[in-house]
Amino acid sequence: MRFPADVNIPQSIINDLTESSHDVLDLKKINWAAKDVEVIKIAQEEKRVILTLDKDFVALTQFPKYQVATIVIRLKVQNPKNIWEHLDELLAGQRSEILESSLTIVTSDTAESHPF
Repeated sequence: MRFPADVNIPQSIINDLTESSHDVLDLKKINWAAKDVEVIKIAQEEKRVILTLDKDFVALTQFPKYQVATIVIRLKVQNPKNIWEHLDELLAGQRSEILESSLTIVTSDTAESHPF
């Protein structure tokens, strides 16, 4: 899959995704101060699934002009190892077609995709 990794995504997660053959655009290297709307525009233009820890994207993607595939990680334990375990499980268990057309919220107990 193709992701823009929001600035709050740990570098080790970006490395793990890249090693797993995903195309990851590290926004920390492009624009450390990118606003959420700028991240959305990049994802829309490049047909990427936003990867973020920022819950603001849950609200933003409710607006039709900002609807872009997004994975929001909302874990109680936000360390890189735990994030990777949940993300890897999601990517292995969910069809990419669903992730590429949904808002997906990953919590400690579940990962739910909400198609647009």
